[in-house]
Amino acid sequence: MFLDIVYAVIMFCIKTGLRLIYRIHVEGVDNVPKTGPAVFICNHTSVADSFFIGCFLPRKIYFMAKSTEYASAPVRFFLYLSRTFPVRRYDIDPVSLRNALRVLSFGGLVGIYPEGERTWDGQMLPFRNGTIRFLLAAGVPIIPAGISGAFENQPRWGGKIAGPEVRLSIGRPIHAPKIKGKDQTRQDIQALSDTIRSRISGLTKRPGAA
Repeated sequence: MFLDIVYAVIMFCIKTGLRLIYRIHVEGVDNVPKTGPAVFICNHTSVADSFFIGCFLPRKIYFMAKSTEYASAPVRFFLYLSRTFPVRRYDIDPVSLRNALRVLSFGGLVGIYPEGERTWDGQMLPFRNGTIRFLLAAGVPIIPAGISGAFENQPRWGGKIAGPEVRLSIGRPIHAPKIKGKDQTRQDIQALSDTIRSRISGLTKRPGAA
């Protein structure tokens, strides 16, 4: 209980700071189910993405975070408070998958970046097959979202924070068929990957853009 209060205070401070630094617009919040298991899928543009999502979503989200982020004690403590769990990049990590399924089993919301890492040039990277296979096996609603505006001021190699406009757009849930791992085909994986990529791409377009 005490740690939950500490986390709430920290997140309030972060949210206040984000509003002071950025011009943030959040759309489609009503598309996030108020209860029940679901997976939140979003493009990954900057180091601040998880804060934009975690602070402005209407419910608690449990992110997969790369295992290297747990090297620092202060960061590890914050990740512990936020109920984030580690995942090994560029490798199949059965422990992280079990943790994600455990969160879903008690009706939680899991957050995943299907690219597996931040973009290098502002364009979405290929999705990890392991993520798509997990989504098929989980068989829960998939909430697509798109972040735009953050990369232009905070690209992967650096940049300045100059009061950019950041938009988080959340789309309607995708209801994919539940298919056990051994029964999944390449066509199943590619079809869901294409659907998610198309939805996220549409959500990252700014109003009035061609």
